[in-house]
Amino acid sequence: MAAHDRIALFLATVRARLEQARGIRLFSIILLAVLIALTGWCLVWVLQGYAVPRLGYVLAAVAVPLLALCAWLIQRTTDTKAAHVADDHFGLKDSLTSYLGFSKEHREGELYALQAVQTAERVQTLDARSISLAWPRRALAVSAILLMACVVMGFRKASPFVVEKQALEIETTKKTDEINKELEKEIEELIKESSEDEKELLKPDEWRKWVKELKETKDQKEAMRQYAELERKLQEAAQKLNTREQEHLLAKAGEELKQEAELREVGRKLEEKNYRDAAADLKKMELKADVNKPDEARKELAKLKAAAQRMAAAARNFQQRTGKEGSGNKNSSQSQSSSNNNGQSGQQSQAEGQQGSESSSSMDQQMASLNEAMQQYEKALSQKLSESQCKGGQNNANKKLGQLCKSMGQCAGQRDLMKKLMCLSQCAGKCQGYLGNKECQSLAECMKPGSKPGGKKAGWGSVESRRAETDPTEDNGNRDQLQGIKGQGPANTSIEAADSGTGTATRQVKATEREWKRQLESFIQREDVPAEVKEGVKEYFKGIQEVGTDVKAEAQK
Repeated sequence: MAAHDRIALFLATVRARLEQARGIRLFSIILLAVLIALTGWCLVWVLQGYAVPRLGYVLAAVAVPLLALCAWLIQRTTDTKAAHVADDHFGLKDSLTSYLGFSKEHREGELYALQAVQTAERVQTLDARSISLAWPRRALAVSAILLMACVVMGFRKASPFVVEKQALEIETTKKTDEINKELEKEIEELIKESSEDEKELLKPDEWRKWVKELKETKDQKEAMRQYAELERKLQEAAQKLNTREQEHLLAKAGEELKQEAELREVGRKLEEKNYRDAAADLKKMELKADVNKPDEARKELAKLKAAAQRMAAAARNFQQRTGKEGSGNKNSSQSQSSSNNNGQSGQQSQAEGQQGSESSSSMDQQMASLNEAMQQYEKALSQKLSESQCKGGQNNANKKLGQLCKSMGQCAGQRDLMKKLMCLSQCAGKCQGYLGNKECQSLAECMKPGSKPGGKKAGWGSVESRRAETDPTEDNGNRDQLQGIKGQGPANTSIEAADSGTGTATRQVKATEREWKRQLESFIQREDVPAEVKEGVKEYFKGIQEVGTDVKAEAQK
């Protein structure tokens, strides 16, 4: 074998030995760093009371060889470094370093060939395994201790508090998912089952957005907060649909209509808040008679006129009570004055303008406008105006009647929609109770408590009141505000399943003279007589006894 080949083989052996030593050093350093990180990660979980997840151990087991391999490939041992180490370790006096230098500079000649032969002869007898690997014993010992600590912490179970918390998080996640689906279902059913009057007031996109904003969360407080926010939004939407004033106005109109025998049925329906049927009955009074036959037109007009007058009277009372000014009355006075000054053409133009302004008027104004339209139509018939003017007055009256009937239908739809929104709000409140009540097995059970009646059978018992009378409750001026999470905290009541008890209960009752016993105890316990009074009473009775004995002695003498 040539000298160059022997030297190259020796350098390759030395380099491989150095790579082993370098790999051991890098592996120990990376192992120690990873175990320190793993120990800290385990301590974070253990100090919080949690069981250490197995994922950390898997990541650590994968990270150690990968990081060691990457670090080992970054800076490999070169022939020059191997030559320096071999020269220092074997005492070759820089023979290998000089040989490499000459080879890189491509120097040739007998001198350089002789140096190569001498170097090859010297390294032929050397063994690269004599170079020590230098195991880092301290780093490996510390790594072993940390590894044992991580293994011990890995088998540690979670604390009871953490176990309960994790169970609550799992339950909350499951319940929030169930609640979100139920609320979405309720919203879709509300939109689907709404009537035509209700659909005009619906905001389905906004309501769907509210439900989509609900998140599936494991934090019970966050879940409670989002359902409370949804309940608040539903209550605000329901309050915007409040028809209390309109219902009061229609109730007053019903009282007025009941005074007329022919309109009593309509008045009764208004008082019973059956607005759709009442609007249908009023719609049947629509004027359809031929204006060329005044007698038939007046006869048809009478019933609707009476209804319009009664409702206008209720509207005036309502405006006086609420302090509102009837804009319809102002418009009517303006229209009447303009008709007197400008003639019939001005009257028709003013009526058209009034019709356009009353499209968005309130219900009391619509009642007043209907009464004005009836008066104008009756006036046109009595004055025997042209057919077009009478027909215009009839159409105007029918239009006012249609607007009023439509408003009554919208009032009914607004009331029904408000009730549905309030039901949804109550549903959101019950969902909060479902989150806080661990005894409810399903959302349906919490939403409808009476759907699954409990108990085995009707029982019997007795109640003996220790005290029949009650003391009047006095206001001490203290005001307390309830705070906390709905469904949590101590309570005087509890829910018990039917199968959890024995099904029987007994109580022994004895007939005793309770009142007499309590009276005797009260006499014994009374200590409100002063000692001086007691002594005075004793002396008084002693004096009486002494006087009695003296009298008997004198009588015997």
